Amino acid sequence: MAEPTAPTHIFVYGLLTFPEIVSAITGQNFTMVPAVLTGYRRFGLSKSPLDTPVPVLLEDAGYRQTGQLLLDVDAASVAKLDFFEDLDSGHYVKTRVRVEAKGQWFQAFCYSAGPALQPYATGDWQPELVSAAAKADLINRLIPQMLVAIADPVT
Repeated sequence: MAEPTAPTHIFVYGLLTFPEIVSAITGQNFTMVPAVLTGYRRFGLSKSPLDTPVPVLLEDAGYRQTGQLLLDVDAASVAKLDFFEDLDSGHYVKTRVRVEAKGQWFQAFCYSAGPALQPYATGDWQPELVSAAAKADLINRLIPQMLVAIADPVT
């Protein structure tokens, strides 16, 4: 899928609903507004490579998943978010969706479960499951490691 060059909107439903995590990844502070995505549902994972509880998004006709809409995300930030979501591994896929926010409809992308994670979707996931220590570990250890890998993919 070709990357958008104009700013785009991204529906987020899990770890990226925390502004401090988005800022740690992108170096930016995007406007976030409450949003609803129809036809998808958030689940937890029965297995995760992280100690932090990680959610996934699967199609579920008739379900209305709440989340946040990141507005006007620049192409460089989209590339960093794509890397964070591990698109190359098949864990997540970037999906074009239509989202309701602020009483209107927006075209956006979301990161839904890819084939590698779909079999492990189970139960519910809530932001309260992510402890302050887990957020700090993401922001202070994992995300900086990821940003080094983006800057120098050979090492």
